[in-house]
Amino acid sequence: MTSRPTPLDPAWQAALDTVLGVEGWLAREEAALLMDLAAAVPARQAVVELGNYRGRSTVALALGVREGAGAQVWSVDPHLEFTGPRGGRFGRADQAHLYANLARTGVGAWVSVVGLDSRRVAATWDGPRVGLLFVDGDHRYEAVRADFEAWRPHLAPGARIAFDDCDFADVARFLAERCAAGELALRARAGKVAVHSLRAGAG
Repeated sequence: MTSRPTPLDPAWQAALDTVLGVEGWLAREEAALLMDLAAAVPARQAVVELGNYRGRSTVALALGVREGAGAQVWSVDPHLEFTGPRGGRFGRADQAHLYANLARTGVGAWVSVVGLDSRRVAATWDGPRVGLLFVDGDHRYEAVRADFEAWRPHLAPGARIAFDDCDFADVARFLAERCAAGELALRARAGKVAVHSLRAGAG
């Protein structure tokens, strides 16, 4: 591990260019936020991603940990045939692209791919405490809530929870409810990615 580059460092910008060369919808500012969050996760903790499509966000997280403290990324997605609430089609073909993109960008060693339902993985999780949880799976309200509740017990103290597509109605509703209840606190936002932490005393 080398010294961590700053966002203005040419190496950091080159890493962002690498991320944007992977298929996906993550914007540059969003990728930069994920990289920075992942870089800050201690090596003894885990970065867990729920939903990966073809790996743009996965590569961003992996480049972040590689240039940061050296945590491992666990990327969880069953890659079942699925039509998202916005009409996107996802399935097995995406998994092949994911592996190809991890190999092409040279970050495969930093990523453990888990091809199972996220709640099933959480139920048997025996890995490190999670310092960064990136929720980007099924964006329907019940699914977002189930993902969060399943992984909440595994969060490290001070962990960050990033939600993608927080402009989507069901994701926005979930976050508004949990913030109003004093359970989550907004820490940062870039584009459609919102970063929260558990409020003190929320458990």
